Amino acid sequence: MPDIFISYAHRDNQPVSGEQKGWVTHFVNNLFNEVSRKIGRVEHYQSWMDYCLKGSDEVTPEIEKQLSDAYALVIFLSSGWLASEWCRRELAIFTKNLKQPKGRVFVIELDRINRDEKPIILQELRAYRFWRETDEKKVRQLGYPVPQTTDSSYYDRLADLSNELASVIKYKNSTAEKAPLKATVYVAPVNDALYEHRERLISELRQFSIDVLPRNNELDGNMDVALAQCSHFVQLLDASWTMGVPFRQYEVALKSGKPVMQWRDAQLEYAADKLREEHKALLQGKTVIAAPMSDFIRQVRAMVLPEPKSGDEESAQRRSLEPMIFVHACQDDFNHAYHVAKRLKEKGYGYLLPRYSGDAERIRKSITRGYELCDVMLMVQQCGPAEVVEDFLSDARVHILKRDKKPPILFCQCREAEELYFVPPGMSILVCDGQFDENCVDKFLREIDA
Repeated sequence: MPDIFISYAHRDNQPVSGEQKGWVTHFVNNLFNEVSRKIGRVEHYQSWMDYCLKGSDEVTPEIEKQLSDAYALVIFLSSGWLASEWCRRELAIFTKNLKQPKGRVFVIELDRINRDEKPIILQELRAYRFWRETDEKKVRQLGYPVPQTTDSSYYDRLADLSNELASVIKYKNSTAEKAPLKATVYVAPVNDALYEHRERLISELRQFSIDVLPRNNELDGNMDVALAQCSHFVQLLDASWTMGVPFRQYEVALKSGKPVMQWRDAQLEYAADKLREEHKALLQGKTVIAAPMSDFIRQVRAMVLPEPKSGDEESAQRRSLEPMIFVHACQDDFNHAYHVAKRLKEKGYGYLLPRYSGDAERIRKSITRGYELCDVMLMVQQCGPAEVVEDFLSDARVHILKRDKKPPILFCQCREAEELYFVPPGMSILVCDGQFDENCVDKFLREIDA
């Protein structure tokens, strides 16, 4: 559950030429560094910021859940935010059941915004102005494009905001009921080349209520302390020696007695003479899994949250271990697939959906993720062209054949749908009335359990 949700317009976070990060990203990093310093440790709070959603995209069920669970909302108010339907919807979702926004909603102004331009619920709230007016009455954003150490106004106002946020989080932590213990694993900090892999691993584990330490990707000298709070040690490796850091992390983990899981790319070349012998031995260790990242994530999940052995324990943990279902469909049938996914979610199943907004690469990545991470694939066809569905089934078969554990393919076809002339071996076909009602749900779940 995030303590802080970040709401911003992506146009306000576009990097200028020569920069890797935009203004909002720099601000959030600086803000949370200050909040962490005032609270004591970054582990005492969580934040959520979507780096992928564009202004034309819809607010996804995942974003709605994060908003509903968040304790505080930080808004980067600008003309771009006001023009975004989805930014306004984020505010509406967060405040839907909120009696008093003061102390829960924080407004950061990036530009001069007249009071009557703001949503009514924001008009009485304090706004942290991160802009100034020049002698010529022109507005200039503080710290733009990248804040400098000499930007005293920027850092003074940042300090004021961080004080308020830290106070709110401390209050929330002091009054919150103690949550049940969750599984926690130590995911070792990595070099820049492995950073995206680590972020993906952490994101996937958190979807299954597996917490991760350390939450940032920094070596802070407290590995022993953090590792003592964890059930497992997880490490991602490549051919880089990185001044021996991976080797020393592994040695600390061995001394702790924690179960060790390590990953490297199956295609990694590590036999070169330039590699140190210690690092070669690390890459060839018995706890190293050379596999696609998606398979490694499933293995970590299975080791950390093993299947319960019997009775009451099995019933208690079943919902967190249900199969992940990829509900796939062509664009014409996406609304039908979304409806199916919602029905399965009501039954406690996790799901993936293709994402048909954005450019072709974004769409392709969402579909490939479904092929790689699902435990079961459910293809639905209501009115979509048969040749498009056949192409998807062909692609699915190619990806699935590469996996060690082959997920089953189930096909939910409406009675009026166009007949397929490509049917992969072993695919179960469920004929549906188009509504995916309780009878269809029960039939589908029986196929999964078969």
